[in-house]
Amino acid sequence: MKLYNIYNTESFYKVIDSCQAPVLVAASDGRSEDFRNNTLLREVVENASRGEGISEIELHTSCAEDTGRLIKYMTYGYSGSAYEKKSA
Repeated sequence: MKLYNIYNTESFYKVIDSCQAPVLVAASDGRSEDFRNNTLLREVVENASRGEGISEIELHTSCAEDTGRLIKYMTYGYSGSAYEKKSA
């Protein structure tokens, strides 16, 4: 799935890190890397957007719950533990 205009990266990373299975993002050399808890990859992605959040990112998930979690985040946002309770 392709996501656009993620300005609150901290809350976005919380959602990514809560995923059960790897959340893959394609590197420029064609390799896929897990985006969960990957600070180096996150720095690269943010630098590509010139420090204004993440303008565009394509993620691949293999778990339906993780896909739903990302869709809910992009639709409703993240509000900490209340978000997790709603999605359970």
